[in-house]
Amino acid sequence: MPRYASNIQIPNLGAAVALNGTEQLEMVQAGTSVRGTTQQIANLATSTPGPTGPQGNAGPTGPTGNLGPTGPTGFGVAGPTGPTGNTGATGSVGATGPTGAASTVAGPTGPNGPTGPTGSNGPTGATGVNGDIGNTGPTGPTGFGPTGAVGPTGVQGVVGPTGPTGSSGAASTVAGPTGPTGPTGAASSVAGPTGPTGAASTVAGPTGPTGTTGPTGSIYPTGGSPDRIFYENQQTVTVNYTISTNYNAMSAGPITVNSGIVVTVPSGSTWTVV
Repeated sequence: MPRYASNIQIPNLGAAVALNGTEQLEMVQAGTSVRGTTQQIANLATSTPGPTGPQGNAGPTGPTGNLGPTGPTGFGVAGPTGPTGNTGATGSVGATGPTGAASTVAGPTGPNGPTGPTGSNGPTGATGVNGDIGNTGPTGPTGFGPTGAVGPTGVQGVVGPTGPTGSSGAASTVAGPTGPTGPTGAASSVAGPTGPTGAASTVAGPTGPTGTTGPTGSIYPTGGSPDRIFYENQQTVTVNYTISTNYNAMSAGPITVNSGIVVTVPSGSTWTVV
């Protein structure tokens, strides 16, 4: 039974080595979860091959082939015999003298005849057989195929409720001073001028308490105007935080929670890192 690590992030998993095409992967086909192998995915790469890997090292040179047999020795043509000299006249036969002692000195060697022409070369011997072909060098590493398409954008989170409006401040209990009463005009059919208005109060009434702030709703997506596509969040939790009761939270990972910092998820709520 394979050991699955569904609670471990992909960057923290061990690296796969020596793939042989039989490893199984989960995939979605026509809306249904199915399984496939790394070989099936590799077969799809034939339409768009990756770059050629570096050339492998040259294999060792094969052994030298055996020498072919030596060709037969050529036969030279003997040079012509020189002409025979004229025979001298026969002298008269003298008396036979005593036999002399055997000479210990060899008589002079006659001159060498002219050297005959060099004989033609014999035919060349057959070429020796070729040596065995050396072993093929190792294959270079496989090139990397194109990057897969970007997955679809996740659904927008639920907007948090608006906090209640703070109560109004209490009315001021200090009345401004009343202006002096204008002089009474003589009895006339024309009314006297109205006295000046009293100066405004310089003491402001106390400000009412500020209402509690409601939980923050999800941020609207952003992007280059007029796009609204991307949701952005920080990557490190630096202060303690409690998710609102009966609410779920979602963050784009990876997320790091600093040492000593606690994220509290109430019962019935979830925090998902995608």
